[in-house]
Amino acid sequence: MTLLSGAAMLPALRTMAGHGASVIAFESAGDIARSQKILAEWGVAGKSAMWWQLALDTPFLVGYGLFLAGACTAVARRAHADGRPRLERTAAALAWFGPLAAAADLLQNVSLALVLGGNVEQPWPRISAVAGSLTTSFALVAAAFALGGTIATRGAAHGQVP
Repeated sequence: MTLLSGAAMLPALRTMAGHGASVIAFESAGDIARSQKILAEWGVAGKSAMWWQLALDTPFLVGYGLFLAGACTAVARRAHADGRPRLERTAAALAWFGPLAAAADLLQNVSLALVLGGNVEQPWPRISAVAGSLTTSFALVAAAFALGGTIATRGAAHGQVP
């Protein structure tokens, strides 16, 4: 789901970038003047592309949120099988970072939709910028932990003690 919706977003991302500003610039604008400038640069084509991107981002964020939660949960199970309770508890706690990243991303999308719909006023640009930072932080921590935890518990996946 994540890969399919991510690939489907590519034409919209190219359209926005081709009309003056990337989606990341819009998401992180943070203030009214910068948001208005981007919307003016985009014109009708860029705004239409942004609506498509927002629609496709919903299944994307659900997919990566569940994937990160599942990856950390798998580390917790492997840590349990390996007799590593501290790693298991940490993995179980960090499994929530996937859904938290997705929730922050959804909050960002709602604020961007409000700005895109003509409600170019605070707090929406600021909420988008802050939510974007939270999304990135939660997702990167969960992904890094899942990767490191998978490596650390690789023997537990096959019933071996590392």
